[in-house]
Amino acid sequence: MRYLDLKNREKIGLEYLTNNLTTISPYGNLKKRDIIPIEEPETLEVIFDHLEFFIKRCQQNKKEIQKIDLLLMKLKDISNIVLNLQKGKILDEVELFELKINAMIFMEIRSISNDIFLKDFHLIDLSPIIDILDPGSKKIPTFHIYNEYSEKLKEIRYKKAEIEKLIFSAKDNQLQIKLKEERREIVVLESCEESKVKMEISRRLTFYTNDILIDIDKIKNIDFTLAKAKLAIKYGANRPKIGEHIEFIGMFNPEILETLKMKNQEFQKLDILLKNGNTILTGANMGGKSVILKTLTLNLILAQMGFYVFSDYATIPILKFIQFLSDDIQDVSKGLSSFGAEIMKLREITGCLRTYDKGFIALDEFARGTNPSEGKKFVKGLSNYMKNFDSFSIMATHYDGVVDDSTPHYQVVGLKNINFDSLKRKIDLNNQNSISLIQKHMDYSIEKIYSNLEVPKDALNVAALIGIDEDLKDIIKNLY
Repeated sequence: MRYLDLKNREKIGLEYLTNNLTTISPYGNLKKRDIIPIEEPETLEVIFDHLEFFIKRCQQNKKEIQKIDLLLMKLKDISNIVLNLQKGKILDEVELFELKINAMIFMEIRSISNDIFLKDFHLIDLSPIIDILDPGSKKIPTFHIYNEYSEKLKEIRYKKAEIEKLIFSAKDNQLQIKLKEERREIVVLESCEESKVKMEISRRLTFYTNDILIDIDKIKNIDFTLAKAKLAIKYGANRPKIGEHIEFIGMFNPEILETLKMKNQEFQKLDILLKNGNTILTGANMGGKSVILKTLTLNLILAQMGFYVFSDYATIPILKFIQFLSDDIQDVSKGLSSFGAEIMKLREITGCLRTYDKGFIALDEFARGTNPSEGKKFVKGLSNYMKNFDSFSIMATHYDGVVDDSTPHYQVVGLKNINFDSLKRKIDLNNQNSISLIQKHMDYSIEKIYSNLEVPKDALNVAALIGIDEDLKDIIKNLY
């Protein structure tokens, strides 16, 4: 897939978000299932305009939105009924009932939504459909083949009712048999006349099928846009600007945010600026490089899909592809090692680079699964290769000597500013929570590096904090 496969969508937190996107109607659920990236900037701006408007309505018209939500919950998917009607099918009573009930709900939604939403979301008047399905103007949520549809049907049913009275009062067995036979003949006539009525109702309804389908599409967009607006309000998401570079200020990942909340921890918001070509990201072990790449990729694809981004400020370009390659990739079914699977994925990525004029690539510890000498060459070579394209790429790596003066470089602050003696004392007092204490003191922010600094060597520090044998620590320290 040009815009991430399912596994990577789950990995970056996109599936988590879509699963928690609270569409209510079956139509909104279908829209959510079929979300696709948008490659036309004009279309994307219109979608952002709509979302901005809906956010205001959710904040200013809470009672009306609640009423619409309740009505959306009552809807059933009648798309197939309408499509069958277009094809000339004669609807049965159950289908006519569903059509009537849902048309009535559509009209209730219309009475509220047309007053508070933009014209693009205004529903068409379906009262002619209700008039056809409610000839007595009773305005009740039921349906059957009413007598008002046919004078002949009314007469037949009257005769049937009269015979049923006679059957009920008849004492003579032979007379009862005769009356029941007459009733059977009348029932046949009634059924034939009802079939004619259903045929005529279906014929009349055919003229309004396009109106119903238009309203279904409007409902789909109302439900879906409301869900996006509520999501944006919940997390304080913001509208991205469409530009020529990638920039996020105060960026975060909702799935990781919720996970940290459960641990009484906070997500440290991130700032990053990427221009065309490749950028290198380095940092300490446990420093959160993978989280940064996932968060960046998530927000980029969300923006491309017409969502507000989880950031205080954002500028995004229009991307023709988004690819994410992490260090845990493997394909057991093909007998591939993690490195072999990486190369297979890399072939797909380079194909995108050569085919499309602008995209985004995130590489998390590429070539980690091969020996360090070759791995470093692969990473440096790939970094130089990706500089030749107009796309955006970012590579998280633990290899030294990959960055040169022409390569933008970010580094996770990590444990650089930590007082290790102080933190070690805290861990010694609470050894069971050593990992949590380290994570709590880890600085997950990133800073732009303007010199060819080595990758931070915090592995030994982390090991010492957690607790390893002192003799082993000294031996390893002498090898640095």
